[in-house]
Amino acid sequence: MQQLLFYTKLNCHLCEKAYGVVLEVVPDIRLDIEVIDISLPHQAEAMARYGQRIPVIAKPGSGAELDWPFTTADVRQFLTTA
Repeated sequence: MQQLLFYTKLNCHLCEKAYGVVLEVVPDIRLDIEVIDISLPHQAEAMARYGQRIPVIAKPGSGAELDWPFTTADVRQFLTTA
């Protein structure tokens, strides 16, 4: 199962839309999605890094990130490339 980080925050309508796009690939690519709310107090570092960029998806350990806007095809390509 492939792991994916999803950076978001509360009341972010673009984040909700992006999460829906990510979920569209689940039938084709098995994903373990970790949702990270950057607005929580213990996520100050993530807020500094992603606050102006969310929603963002990332592959843990690879450094690969994909910023919004993205399509289902973009997500598939992102997940299937090294």
